[in-house]
Amino acid sequence: MNIVVISRGIPSVRDAQWGGFEFDQAKALANMGHKVIVASVDTRFRFYWRSFGLTEGEKNGIKTYNMFFCPTAVSGLLGRKFKEYIMRRQWLRMVEVIHARMEHVDVIYAHYLFNAYYAVQCMQSLHAPVVAMEHWSALNREPIAKEVVRMADYTYPRLAQLLAVSQPLKERIQNRFGIPATVVHNMVGKEFKYTASQPNKLFTFITVGSLFPVKNHALLVSALAKLKLPQKEWQLIIVGEGKERIPLQAQIAGAGLSDNIHLVGLKDKQTIAQLLNSSHVFVLPSRSENFSVAVLEALACGLPVVASICGGIRECIDDKNGLLFEVDDTDGLAQCLKYMFEHYGNYNRKAIADDCLARFSPEIIAGQLTDIFATIKS
Repeated sequence: MNIVVISRGIPSVRDAQWGGFEFDQAKALANMGHKVIVASVDTRFRFYWRSFGLTEGEKNGIKTYNMFFCPTAVSGLLGRKFKEYIMRRQWLRMVEVIHARMEHVDVIYAHYLFNAYYAVQCMQSLHAPVVAMEHWSALNREPIAKEVVRMADYTYPRLAQLLAVSQPLKERIQNRFGIPATVVHNMVGKEFKYTASQPNKLFTFITVGSLFPVKNHALLVSALAKLKLPQKEWQLIIVGEGKERIPLQAQIAGAGLSDNIHLVGLKDKQTIAQLLNSSHVFVLPSRSENFSVAVLEALACGLPVVASICGGIRECIDDKNGLLFEVDDTDGLAQCLKYMFEHYGNYNRKAIADDCLARFSPEIIAGQLTDIFATIKS
């Protein structure tokens, strides 16, 4: 099949994670023999230079097209209609390029509502069904923003198929918009695998996620401060960057844990995989997730996981590979961390990794997508 993947962006040296899991799925589909191109419109406001207009590239043998003209933070100053006009012009230009590069398109596969919204408006001339994968965190907020509701009410009924990354998200969409969805989970990239290597001598907790309030790193620091593990026997590695860095640094220093808790910033996938394989336990303290790719990456490396009960976490964590606690429950998190510190040897890392790959590998998820696309195409 000829598939156009509509992504947030294209991973690059500067932005290694931007559009990363969309591109991982594109690679997996290409590896199954499909012809795939990845298209994106960059709407972010960033203080660094990006090429204006359409940029064509190739990554892992997949053609990529990225459009950058005007951040929505700027175009939106003139109102929603002007912002959407600018976005439509960019996507219509993208459609011209796709026409020129692909003789025909079998499926348009858009990630996130905000991309599917423009796909159903601008891509009719490609004469291909639009399938949307929903994993937008905005759908978890209560109440859902009026702008999100407006886009969903327009977009979801016009899709050939709506996919959701977790059962709770599927149910939320059904209950709020009356649109059925099919669950297809996120997948774990090939970089993440069990290596049978020995972890650090220090007992190492690790978490990966942007330093934003929703990721709730402050709860993790509080739980460790309350737990008072022997300070010379453990460490926490926090991978990620964001506006919470300074408050977190102050919290860590105030708790006297500067020698134990390390904010290491953004890392590429290969480095994250190395850090995971040298750690003991992965921790997800988030307030809200749909289906955490970071958790899957940890499981693929064989780490047991301590996670807050949010989104589809029960669809990948059970008593064989981790422990769960209620969102924002400091005591519950502390108890889980203590148990892991004392009973880590009860977990079989290879079995954890094998189970993860049996359910969330590129081959499994790409196969599910292929079956869905084939049914729609026929």
